[in-house]
Amino acid sequence: MSGDAPVAPAVGSSAAAPTPSAAADARFLADDVRLGQINGVHGVSGEVKVFLYNPGSFLMDAAREVILVAEDGRRLSRRLKLRKGSGKRIIGTLPDSADPESAAKWMGFELVVPQAALPKPAADTWYVRDLVGLPVVTDTDRHIGRISEIHNTTGIDVWVIRQGTTERWVLALRENLVQVQLGERVVVVDSAVQEL
Repeated sequence: MSGDAPVAPAVGSSAAAPTPSAAADARFLADDVRLGQINGVHGVSGEVKVFLYNPGSFLMDAAREVILVAEDGRRLSRRLKLRKGSGKRIIGTLPDSADPESAAKWMGFELVVPQAALPKPAADTWYVRDLVGLPVVTDTDRHIGRISEIHNTTGIDVWVIRQGTTERWVLALRENLVQVQLGERVVVVDSAVQEL
């Protein structure tokens, strides 16, 4: 799982939606962050429909350079500009797409950026991809497993921690976190751990 929206230890944090793992597909490089996929043509001016794995993606901020990865592994660098369409629809504009026929050639391409292209998260926020896999210990020095998933439920991130067949949950609220050491471990308040 990887994501391009930072998560923060507070109510209303913006968790990244689960995204496909780059390692699971030979088309992707180890530092590729998969952001979405072109899944349709929109209108007559060559715009494309885009499905973002994380609807709160930083891609919505401005036109950005992305790598388009075809099903056969071809990689093409293009400048992509996204806008909101009606409902939950996301519409994209590519420079060499001026009509529905030229837009159709992008169907199925995935959008990726190198990890270094992700915006630097604010203080006390982290990317999902940086948290998943970290060992978790409590403030009483109890080792409870590793973060295996992060879910966003009504604005509150839930960290799923697994140790063998045991699953535990921690609400990622500021008062439940003692320390996050990226690349090393996460320390949580023992009383915040929900045993399942």
